[in-house]
Amino acid sequence: MKQANSRNSARNRLRRIAAALVAGWFAGIAPASAQFWTFAPPAPRREIVPPSRLGHAWVHGHWAWQHGRYVWVPGHWILVARGAPVPPPPPPVAEVMRLSADALFAFDRASLADVLPGGHAEIRHVAANLNRADFGHVEVRGYTDRIGSVAHNMQLSQRRADSVKALLVQQGIPADRIDAIGFGMQDPITTHCSDALPRDALIACLQPDRRVEIVTFARPGRRYGAPPSSASRMPR
Repeated sequence: MKQANSRNSARNRLRRIAAALVAGWFAGIAPASAQFWTFAPPAPRREIVPPSRLGHAWVHGHWAWQHGRYVWVPGHWILVARGAPVPPPPPPVAEVMRLSADALFAFDRASLADVLPGGHAEIRHVAANLNRADFGHVEVRGYTDRIGSVAHNMQLSQRRADSVKALLVQQGIPADRIDAIGFGMQDPITTHCSDALPRDALIACLQPDRRVEIVTFARPGRRYGAPPSSASRMPR
């Protein structure tokens, strides 16, 4: 009898420890409604422009937004045909706004009718930022997690990007200055979510991958967009 009680006590202790570990793990995951960030580009790097070369044009180094982060693209030469105009440099990224798809849509949903009340509030906040900015154009980039087929996730991400674009247009952003692009499960942010996790735990772990990124480009002729105010850079 004592032995059985001892075994039961040990099992209860293990359950309490496991529950505490799980609670500690999920405590670091912010609720979906708080998943909103803005990212200003870093300061430009100093570069030495080489002497001119016949039949070539120099493209200055610049920060690009790739794979969910800023990446420095070094200055480089491009070929220019004789008599052809020099192509304009790529427009610089002025700001990136990232929203959790879980704050915008119900799980695995993407239509305008599926946008959550909190999602409408987030899009109004984004539109207000854009209406205050002197931007050239915007890319709305949709992403999913890796659960499901490649084809399904590509379609889901495109539909979500289209829905966010439609909401921005409703808030006064010109449609011809917005490109909506679905990237599916490309460019994941998470690196630690094992497929061996229970499904619910895996869905929670992969939450950062389910996102919409709104990449704002400066007008042509501006090297770098003006940085946003310090308040708008902080997670809300």
